[in-house]
Amino acid sequence: MTIVSSFEAVGEFSAGRMSKEDFDGIEKNACPSSGSCGGMYTANTMSSSFEALGMSLMYSSTMANPDEEKVTSAAESARVLVKAVKADLKPRDIITKKSIENAVALIMATGGSTNAVLHYLAIAHAAEMEWSIDDFERMAKKCR
Repeated sequence: MTIVSSFEAVGEFSAGRMSKEDFDGIEKNACPSSGSCGGMYTANTMSSSFEALGMSLMYSSTMANPDEEKVTSAAESARVLVKAVKADLKPRDIITKKSIENAVALIMATGGSTNAVLHYLAIAHAAEMEWSIDDFERMAKKCR
C-alpha cells in the first residue's frame, strides 16, 4: 500500500463503496507511522535530494521515523553539525552548481515533486549561484 491507496480509499468511502472498517484498515496500513507519508511528494523529495546536495547525511532520508536507526542518525547529524559549526563550515561552502545538479538529477530519477523547482531556485538564489528554470530543462535532457 502507498499514500495513493489512502487517496483512493477516501473517494471510495465517500462514494459509499467501501466500509468504514476497510477504510480505516487502508489508512492505518498505507500510512502506518509518524513522519512523512510514503509518497515522493515535497517532504520526501527534498529530504532525499538534500543528501545529493550534501546538506544531510547519506541514507538519512530513507529511514522510517519510528525506527531506532532514525534516533542514531539524528544524533550523528547533530555531531556533524557541531563539527561544521566549529570549523566555520557554512552551506555556501557545500552547495555548488555541481551539488545542485546532483540533487536535481536525483529528483528527476525518482519522479520527485515539482515543488522542488521552486525550492532549488530559492536555494541557488540564497547561495548566490546562477541557476534558472532553463537549468532544470538542461538537466532533464541530460538525465534522459
